[in-house]
Amino acid sequence: YMGTFRERMLLTLSFTEATSKDLQEHFPAICQYLKDKYPPLFLKISPNLSDSIQISLMKEAQAAGITTTIVDEKIANSPYALLFHTDHAVDLENVSLDHTFPNLLKEAPTKNAEKKGFWQKLFGG
Repeated sequence: YMGTFRERMLLTLSFTEATSKDLQEHFPAICQYLKDKYPPLFLKISPNLSDSIQISLMKEAQAAGITTTIVDEKIANSPYALLFHTDHAVDLENVSLDHTFPNLLKEAPTKNAEKKGFWQKLFGG
């Protein structure tokens, strides 16, 4: 966990989640929610994210008053791109994005129904 105790973890994000457009759009709201609910809040960013994403997320988090660090892991690589944590044990059972913010990264429903043609609409086919 990038040098952080598991019992202090609030939210973990994979590289896919951290680079998604939805997360980029909702990141300020995520930061504010976690900061309000679990002060003091800290964010650790993986050095394996692109520089532009690292800088963007760091600026957003710091604007929300969150202490942010880009962690350079010399010994092991974490499977996580972002880790939100606090300085005391909270013992959350599930710290995944899907669990903490279940509606954030849901894909728009696809239309499985075929388009009805003019005659089908006209005659109810």
